Amino acid sequence: MHKAMIIGAGAQGNVISGVLAQADDVGTILLGDVDLERAHEVAQFVGSDKIKVELLDASNVDAMVDQIKKGPYELVVNATLPVFDRPVLEACVKAGANYLDMASNEMLTSSTGETVQDEFLVEQFEFAKDFEAAGLKALILAGGDSGLVNIMAREAVDQLDEIDYIGIKDYGIVDCDEPVALWSLTTYLEDCAEQGVYWEDGQYKFAPIFSGEEEYYFPPPLDHRGKVYYHTHEEPVTIPKFIGKPVKYCDFKLGDPSSEMWRFLIEGLGMMEEAPVDVKGVQVSPRDFFFKILPPTLAPKKCVEMVNSKRIMSQLQLAVDVKGRAGDEYRHYKMWTDSPNIVQACEMIPGTNDVSWITSVPASILSLMILRNQIKHVGVFPCEVLDKEERDIFFAGIKKWDVRIHTQITTEL
Repeated sequence: MHKAMIIGAGAQGNVISGVLAQADDVGTILLGDVDLERAHEVAQFVGSDKIKVELLDASNVDAMVDQIKKGPYELVVNATLPVFDRPVLEACVKAGANYLDMASNEMLTSSTGETVQDEFLVEQFEFAKDFEAAGLKALILAGGDSGLVNIMAREAVDQLDEIDYIGIKDYGIVDCDEPVALWSLTTYLEDCAEQGVYWEDGQYKFAPIFSGEEEYYFPPPLDHRGKVYYHTHEEPVTIPKFIGKPVKYCDFKLGDPSSEMWRFLIEGLGMMEEAPVDVKGVQVSPRDFFFKILPPTLAPKKCVEMVNSKRIMSQLQLAVDVKGRAGDEYRHYKMWTDSPNIVQACEMIPGTNDVSWITSVPASILSLMILRNQIKHVGVFPCEVLDKEERDIFFAGIKKWDVRIHTQITTEL
């Protein structure tokens, strides 16, 4: 029986625990977090005796090494904040465990901390030689976006000879009677406050925040036309280097009906500024104050209560457009996700929302594939390297958890 450790009992840890617990070939699952109460709440709602809860600090490498070796655990799923990527990666190398995460904390930086074009695309690649030498797998950026969308893009790229355009969109609609966070709002706002990154003509380029406005139609189940904007994200960073063919252009854009509000708070009011301001004789950073009053990520118990009382409805959709040539034919692949809304997700794994579902079901299936040795690669690698056989296993896996991919192909002679 396989044994896995999940670090982080937040929205992602909830889903991954639930999916892995239902796998017949997975035995013990260690759910570790600094918040034991939250971890026990997740375990309670998942309701499986496979799950063990332990106090675990993702910044403490030695403690993580000890826990990994005690299992011993074959795989560590990093479901905590990206700022802890390095210590968790280090612990996996020292303990001899495979690794999976869903986000990075830094992009396009060198070992000196300066912005460069290609030394370390994301910080996880600093560990590439260590994982390769140990024969270990570190599948990075393996959630919804990044992750699922990268695999979707690779499906289309493999059908084309020349790639002109890869565009990735993320759009969600939440209807609720109080402010809620379906995932880490601090991470989202940190990304919103940074200039967007995109790839064009062989180099990385940067765009001002909330620029590149584009109106886009998201098909059913969303069935909504909304505006998306350049957003700092990992897809345009890794896809041009790992998709397998030259790409002329690649970007990532994100939006929701509240985008203008976030823009006003960040650009208009300066709520992400770190320099302190005087408030009645007290020096306060607008950013620190802003983060202090933001709602925490929706806990399982509250999510169930809000769904049962019909106080919330939420639906997220991811879309991928790939354009290029196959022989003399010009093709446009439009691909999009069809996944559960918050009510449907919460019915399948109590306490789950639609955002954590579309992020964590792909991560769960990829985790199972690593445990089952169905992914051949070693070292540090993103999802777009997966070959056709690996992708077929992946798509079949997510479909069992009601995540479906639609593809529309239009052609021009």
